[in-house]
Amino acid sequence: MIDLQKGYRIIDLSQEIRPGLLELNGDYTWSSLLRRFQLRQFLDKHDQMVMHFVEAETHIGTHVEVPRHLRKDGKSCAEMPLESFFGEAIVLNFDFLTPKEGKGQAITPSHLSQVKEGDIVLMWSSYKGSECPYLSAEATNWLVQQRMKMLGITPGIGAEDPRSTEPAFPEAFATHKNILGNDIPLIENLSNLEVIQKERVFFIGLPLKIVDLEASWIRAIALEPMS
Repeated sequence: MIDLQKGYRIIDLSQEIRPGLLELNGDYTWSSLLRRFQLRQFLDKHDQMVMHFVEAETHIGTHVEVPRHLRKDGKSCAEMPLESFFGEAIVLNFDFLTPKEGKGQAITPSHLSQVKEGDIVLMWSSYKGSECPYLSAEATNWLVQQRMKMLGITPGIGAEDPRSTEPAFPEAFATHKNILGNDIPLIENLSNLEVIQKERVFFIGLPLKIVDLEASWIRAIALEPMS
């Protein structure tokens, strides 16, 4: 039996979502999100308990993208193997890649030497916007060849070269094409990675089991060994 209280520190890596809410009395609380996430209360007709209708985009908050996001015949959240979404993870901080002339530096294969086959790779940086480091095409290719299990990034990591001339749609980006095209899930908008003290943790980020869904909100956690 795993003793979580004694053996591990549980760290929540998920962003908090504050949706718009239409209450039973007609009052509406506006959402602060740029993308749509709305809740509408209703009473169950049998027991008069409060329930919700949800209208939202799947790419809000901490979410995982799967091959269906790239192509119609790709695996959906329900079709991906469950073990794809949990396992040993390596946590990589790229704050040492300081911006040059206000622009972020590229993450290259030389920065990824600690990654092992089958790793879930979690990347973070405290830099934002144009100053954040980004994954080079060479780094993405190396991670795919290394057979990583899943990639997770915070908003401080650029999943694409900001100088790319490709159209501004996720499915058109080279990183997404390479990762999702090789049946590797991609997590975006992780948070609190800076709280983790160990280089290696056990990561869990499970999607909803919904047929045809190309991305899903997740509750991502890290189990960090205390010893």
